[in-house]
Amino acid sequence: MQMPALPDHFTLALHGFALMLVAGVLLWLRRWPYVYAFSLWPGTVAHELLHYLAGWLAGAKPVSLSVVPRRKLDGGWLLGSVSFARLRWWNSVPVGLAPLALIPAGGWIFIESASMPLLTMPAFGLKLLATQCLMAGWPSPRDWAHAIVGLVALAAIALGGALVTMKLGLMPS
Repeated sequence: MQMPALPDHFTLALHGFALMLVAGVLLWLRRWPYVYAFSLWPGTVAHELLHYLAGWLAGAKPVSLSVVPRRKLDGGWLLGSVSFARLRWWNSVPVGLAPLALIPAGGWIFIESASMPLLTMPAFGLKLLATQCLMAGWPSPRDWAHAIVGLVALAAIALGGALVTMKLGLMPS
């Protein structure tokens, strides 16, 4: 699939402004938790499915997937979750950061929408889909916590490996 040609700067700016308006409306809906959860549901499904797929590919053995919003004990909302039987430091990085794949997808969809007339339903629908991808593409704080554990372990292994190879004279210091 070939990337669509970009429109001129002014048209692209107008489409960007429209995208920010859609994102602003979605964020404004936070006042009504059920409406907000429903409006973000497609992005939540994509976010959790990416965790599930990455966990399956990385051997973390996903055991449950939920995309039903529920209230947490602290009063906040959990829009979705995936549980794993074998989430380890070495597979927590791809599992935790899997939703980041939605960000380039959202950019692609936005560029596709910018090639259409601004005030059309297809352009609006694609902007809504792009906003869903961009908002759902950012890992949650819990996702980051899992990924950081793995990243720290991988960095320690890389540093240890570099020090050993320098000490053995296999790498110039």
